[in-house]
Amino acid sequence: MEIKITLAGAHIEEAVDRLGLTGGDAWTVAFCEDVTDAAASTALLDIGVVLRVRGKTATTGDSTIKLRPSRWSQLAPQYFENREAGDEELKIEADWAGDKRSLATAMTVQWTDSRLAAAQADAGLVPELFSKEQLDFLGKCGQGRVNLAAVSMLPPIAATRYEKFTLDGLTTEVRAERWQVDAGLDFLELSIVAKPKKAVAAQAALTDFVQQQQLPVDDSQVSKTQRVLDHLIAKSTI
Repeated sequence: MEIKITLAGAHIEEAVDRLGLTGGDAWTVAFCEDVTDAAASTALLDIGVVLRVRGKTATTGDSTIKLRPSRWSQLAPQYFENREAGDEELKIEADWAGDKRSLATAMTVQWTDSRLAAAQADAGLVPELFSKEQLDFLGKCGQGRVNLAAVSMLPPIAATRYEKFTLDGLTTEVRAERWQVDAGLDFLELSIVAKPKKAVAAQAALTDFVQQQQLPVDDSQVSKTQRVLDHLIAKSTI
């Protein structure tokens, strides 16, 4: 189970300093969406499909097809268990963010080439960001048909993944990742992974820490991904 708390607002830099977060890995994060005119602004997200690409260096990165929320009953039998083989990983986990609970199923494929830069330069190469195995997973488990040749890559986000740190009362390390979309949107997400029987206590410990540190918790009822996609789509169509 992955438990998350998102920080947002004008004091993220102060929160980064207070947590002692320095350095970190600088990545590029890009989402792909169906931005058809006169249609829903986040047509794929609305049917529970997230297409995400991360560039970690000029020639390394990964792509993820995530179904969230997902149901066990929508998964084909071959996708019932977490697995990792070679460059491919299938992960099924519960996402907890405050009172929100959902199941997420994601297939991620690592790559060692410059395909992200190529797709940014040529929209016709966006389908090449995802593997045949990922497309099979989407076709067999997704709630609607998705033609990758008809999706658009949104403007990239600057992301920083910091070194994990420990907290008293938690046996698992805390991961911190910052998304700097632009001056209008800046997020810092703190997350931990816990076994189901320890999830409630782990969430309480992380929440207590954030409150004690008086960190700027994002209290929006709209998910971070929804807000970012809405913002990027509006920005790209101005």
